[in-house]
Amino acid sequence: MQSGGVELNLGCPDGSRDGSPSAPAWWPALAPEVTADQLDAAERCEALLRETVDAVRPAPAWRAAAPRAGARLPLPGRESEAHWYVTRGRHLLTVVSPCRRAELAGVVERHWRRRGWAITSLNAGRDRVGVSAVARGGYQLALSIGEFGEIALTASSPGTACPEWPGVGGSAPLPDVHCPYWSALM
Repeated sequence: MQSGGVELNLGCPDGSRDGSPSAPAWWPALAPEVTADQLDAAERCEALLRETVDAVRPAPAWRAAAPRAGARLPLPGRESEAHWYVTRGRHLLTVVSPCRRAELAGVVERHWRRRGWAITSLNAGRDRVGVSAVARGGYQLALSIGEFGEIALTASSPGTACPEWPGVGGSAPLPDVHCPYWSALM
């Protein structure tokens, strides 16, 4: 959440232009309609995720995380508009053995660097491996590996205070798909 502001997070469709976000009954008075810019941001997040997952070889099994969208409201007394954001994610279902986790983060990091994106955080040699970056246009990406091997990859539109890491540390499924390479104990 943005420092000092208020965040309202709404359920959001799968990023397709024919969906509509769900919202509480009182929300329409406060919130603008979903705009083409917001849908474009959701599509851009999806493209960033697809490109990142496609760069990992052998390809891991994954499923889409719950999409998120919301608004960061301004501080009370300040005149400004709500800042919308969208976040899309992937949960990797392939078991990545502890000895291969830093390698997975390295593959993702190198892909993001080749694309010219700024790496903002890298935890390759730690117990909780992860990497995050900022892509062109201010989109934030993050790969995080949880305590029990659950892996989340997220992309967030500009305007988020920090990358969202859906499911890590709680609701991400434990991976259960074995791969001769990624799951190997070496």
